[in-house]
Amino acid sequence: MIGVAPFLSTADLVLASIALSMLLAACGAVVTSLSVVGALAAGSLPAGGSIGYALFYDPPVATER
Repeated sequence: MIGVAPFLSTADLVLASIALSMLLAACGAVVTSLSVVGALAAGSLPAGGSIGYALFYDPPVATER
């Protein structure tokens, strides 16, 4: 990836994006009048997109040791 620290892999960024989207949804539920269930359901959409990206668009490749 261009512009990303060399010690971060794509898998690291995918995991971080899943956690970040759920954290932002939970914080949004606390700060606003949204229900927690609704906010987490909305936050699960980008998290699911990140999982779909990791599994189908850029899947892990097995390497021989």
